[in-house]
Amino acid sequence: MLSQLIYVSSRSNFCTAKDIEQILESSVRNNQKKNITGVLLYSDKKFLQCIEGNYEDLKNLYDKIKQDKRHYNPIMIGFTIVKERLFPAWQMAGKSVNLEQVSFENRMDSSEEKEFKKILEGESSNSERVSTLIKKFFD
Repeated sequence: MLSQLIYVSSRSNFCTAKDIEQILESSVRNNQKKNITGVLLYSDKKFLQCIEGNYEDLKNLYDKIKQDKRHYNPIMIGFTIVKERLFPAWQMAGKSVNLEQVSFENRMDSSEEKEFKKILEGESSNSERVSTLIKKFFD
């Protein structure tokens, strides 16, 4: 069953730009085998990821993600069944943004800005709303 998993985590201080590049490259390679798609927003301090695919595959992948030392304190925002993928064309797309001071030049209104800040603190549990806001960074 097609599902979507969204989580936020804190980036480890030792996680380098090369590490991010490796995360994205291995995600593309490995996700293709399992028909997993998604996106990763990252900054110097945070990761925000949305992944889509088969429920069991996502569950297993998230178990691996939680063990990765390049980040800590992963907080699952949502794990829901979806009708269609938001990111069907990307095994894993990545985008570097200053998540601590997002300029919100991507068509977010003030309520969306507040919600996005809550997401980064792991305080939002409306995964549909979260995925819609993440998508704005890739439109």
